[in-house]
Amino acid sequence: MTLHPPTKSALRQSFLERRLQMLPNDRANASQAIFEAFFKNVQMTNNAIVAGYWPIKAEVDVMLILRELLGKGHRCALPHVASESAPLLFRHWDEKTKMVTGKLGIHEPATGSATLIPDIMLVPLLAFDTKGHRLGYGAGFYDRTIARLKKQKSVRTIGLAYEMQMYGEIPKGENDVKIDMIITDRNIYK
Repeated sequence: MTLHPPTKSALRQSFLERRLQMLPNDRANASQAIFEAFFKNVQMTNNAIVAGYWPIKAEVDVMLILRELLGKGHRCALPHVASESAPLLFRHWDEKTKMVTGKLGIHEPATGSATLIPDIMLVPLLAFDTKGHRLGYGAGFYDRTIARLKKQKSVRTIGLAYEMQMYGEIPKGENDVKIDMIITDRNIYK
């Protein structure tokens, strides 16, 4: 009998369930550890533009990092979904930004917030491997966006994840894009 590796769909479901089962206190402690590792390991220029994401489904609390970056004088942005087949756009975000519920039910800056091109993209994920491959929710938004942005400028992509989201080898598709660094609550993967 030949064993077949799990499909991307099966991996997505498995890792989402594992993440949702984490206790809130464990998620908060891990997010704090990721926050500390980010500021110890990520070099950035003055006034860098950093794109984050609005955390959903027990994702790493990236808002800790974004708020600190704002305090250090950096500009921050959150994704806007223009359509299901287009790359993400990033709109300026700070604590005063009016938020709306976007097409996918995720909070995003309201129309009228300036569109920014990030220097650094903080990327959510369901699972990752040590070679920089990530498994997202399957719609391809981040892969399309990273591919487009890397043609425009030198943008660094940093995945934020709990260590328990690491998987041996993520199945890769032709449109999947590697990310530059992954920061977990226990390690840094480059």
